[in-house]
Amino acid sequence: MGMFSGLEGSLEKYIEGLIKDRTSGRVQPADIAKKLVREMRDQRRVSINNIYVPNEYTVFLHHTDWENIAAFSDSLAAELQEYISHKAAEKKYSLPGCPLIKFISDDNIVAGNVVVESIFSEIPAGEGKNADPGLPFEHTQFFTPLKDRLSTDGLPLIRAKIRIESGPQREKIFNLNKDSIVIGRRESCDLVLDDDSISRRHARLDLSRGVYTIHDLDSTNGTKVNGERITTRALKSGDVLTFGATVCTFKVE
Repeated sequence: MGMFSGLEGSLEKYIEGLIKDRTSGRVQPADIAKKLVREMRDQRRVSINNIYVPNEYTVFLHHTDWENIAAFSDSLAAELQEYISHKAAEKKYSLPGCPLIKFISDDNIVAGNVVVESIFSEIPAGEGKNADPGLPFEHTQFFTPLKDRLSTDGLPLIRAKIRIESGPQREKIFNLNKDSIVIGRRESCDLVLDDDSISRRHARLDLSRGVYTIHDLDSTNGTKVNGERITTRALKSGDVLTFGATVCTFKVE
């Protein structure tokens, strides 16, 4: 596996040597790498024969930290994408496509901190930003989209949707086509709600064994199911969800 086959320490030595004296920010590339691996591990999904991990990662940095890596961010993203691929292979994790890493400057992040969010995204090999067809991905498992798509636990992916009943996006319908969906005001969320009463990362929908479960992500104004404020709740078709001032209906087709 070459330069990236060891533990995080080898990456730290390699990248810090590669860009020595090019950044004086408090956030170092090795810090980002560690957060990426932790996010990959925390978001893994166990199926019958495989353990799936996200392949698309968004790294949020304070603008002062972003400015310190902006000049070589494309090269750094490519290095980290290769690293994620090798770490997945090392742990025998399966990726749904080539790793994709992007950076976003966000002044809501405390300077010196790194926040990473991830999603499962089926990206054909070589089509992601900064993807290099020559990178050694052959030891990492990739699954091919099925005609009748399966969720990551091996069961048929149910067809579900959320319809906005009241709020700024009234009557808008969102089809739920992933088995982990982050809901919030931040543009990087899978389901973006344009409502100031909603937190940047407000709630998450997870599909497991044919059932969607809603989780509140410590939002300011809370998440309700059928009028009851919840932390976690399994959903059934027809349930009414409230995120801040936005009211939605959850439907399974």
